[in-house]
Amino acid sequence: MREHRTQRLAALDGLRAVAALGVLLYHAADWSGRPGRFAHGYLAVDFFFCLSGYVLAHAFERRDIGWLAYLRIRVVRIWPLLVLSTLVGAVLTSRHSPPFWPNLAKGLLLIPRMGHPAEYTFPTLFPFNPPAWSLCLEVIVSALWFPLRRAPDMVLAAVVLLSGGVVLWTALALNGVETGWDQATFWLGVVRATFSFSLGWACWRYRTPARRPRLWLPAIALFAVLVVPVFPRGLTAWNGLYDYACLVVLFPLLVTVGAHDPQGVAGAICRATGDVSYPLYALHWATWAVMLRLYPDGWRTVLPLWFPALAVVVAPVVAWIALRLYDAPVRRRLLQSR
Repeated sequence: MREHRTQRLAALDGLRAVAALGVLLYHAADWSGRPGRFAHGYLAVDFFFCLSGYVLAHAFERRDIGWLAYLRIRVVRIWPLLVLSTLVGAVLTSRHSPPFWPNLAKGLLLIPRMGHPAEYTFPTLFPFNPPAWSLCLEVIVSALWFPLRRAPDMVLAAVVLLSGGVVLWTALALNGVETGWDQATFWLGVVRATFSFSLGWACWRYRTPARRPRLWLPAIALFAVLVVPVFPRGLTAWNGLYDYACLVVLFPLLVTVGAHDPQGVAGAICRATGDVSYPLYALHWATWAVMLRLYPDGWRTVLPLWFPALAVVVAPVVAWIALRLYDAPVRRRLLQSR
């Protein structure tokens, strides 16, 4: 099976790398006992969803390909690193997440761990690989999108308006859109992913030639919104409005202005960092878990500052090694097989 080639939008690859870095910084601060640093890093996930909607529409809306072939391409793109990170997590945390074999099977198949609605609490959907929740949502939404990819504009508008209404209600009720990663809010997460994905799809549908700003401008803008502190008590409702404004205005704008293929040094940097962005996101939790096991003083509520600082250096290196030695070769082999 040959991989279909479409124009690579390398500037979007660079922005994806900025978003992946934002997630890493957000989690490194939180996991080391410093919540509130890089406080809006969770919005990078919504940027990923919006970016996915644009890129998949760019690659597949006009392409003559069947649903099963499309799903195979998506599986080949996502699953190798998912398997690696899940297996690492299973080895390191097996005692903390029983039952082991059902959770491992669900994690490898990207099936969320769901119980009876009456028993819903807030445990992670994927105990051996917590960040997989967003991959699960993206797979669900993109799989459902494919049969509708050529639907009339009115269908797209309806999806945007309906999902956008639910996300607005969620943002105001929860003072933000950081939801969907646990059993209790999984379905809100599906709507959250649908909204940003459909906005990216709409951006591709209504794209127009425009002057592109220098690459550092959208990169700085994206990074800046991810590090803004959470609004203080008494103004928490504004946090929900801030999140929603990023989803509705800023992220579609950044995706639109980033939809081009720069040349020269800038393009090379975008392509190189973009290649590492998904491995970084997929493996950063597993990398952190391994580092904790090697940490001589054991796990503590507040880790010394050097530990998250080291993780910010180690995680991209691990991601690059995994890309070169495992992910890229495996995907090449799978795409070449029939």
